[in-house]
Amino acid sequence: MNADGDVPTSIALDTWLAKLAEPTGAPGGGSAAGVMMGLAAALLHMVCGYTPDEPAAVAAGGRVGELRERALRAANEDGIRSRALGAALASRDPDRSIPLHREAVAASLSSAELAEVGIALAAELRTVADVGNPSVVADTGVAAEALAAGLGAALINLHANVRLARKHASEGDDDAPLVGVDEVGERGGRVRDEIDAIRVAVSGT
Repeated sequence: MNADGDVPTSIALDTWLAKLAEPTGAPGGGSAAGVMMGLAAALLHMVCGYTPDEPAAVAAGGRVGELRERALRAANEDGIRSRALGAALASRDPDRSIPLHREAVAASLSSAELAEVGIALAAELRTVADVGNPSVVADTGVAAEALAAGLGAALINLHANVRLARKHASEGDDDAPLVGVDEVGERGGRVRDEIDAIRVAVSGT
């Protein structure tokens, strides 16, 4: 851990969870979303490993391995953004709207990156659900549950951060980055529903 308060996901799991339990917000819900997506990616990778004779599964395994790393990088970054946003929220400066808007925009973009990881993983989930080894279909279902939770959590943070950014925007502030984030949120919501449908299909519940 460094002086800036970054709590990397590479530390021991029990230590990371203890840090998550502290009232610091870094790591916070966004970092937890990334970890849940990392779990989903790892489970999908495992199912692909159990399906070595299916080229589509082998290819998906390579992609989900990369997405697992991307999810954890995004989780680490979100912890940094969360701490900065928390500091801006705690400020008693009467002019705090300027830094608060800046940090809320940065947090929105961080949440959007997490959502994009979830959207990309959903495409791989579809492939694994179609061609994965049926003997480990339960693991595909667990991956779907973890992914739905992770993406859903990222979207909750995304919408909250966007609302905060717009609340503290001043005349002349560029809203274009947030418009792009809005689009990610809308797309993520549709994909979240698709993940639920896949989960039902593979688990029967």
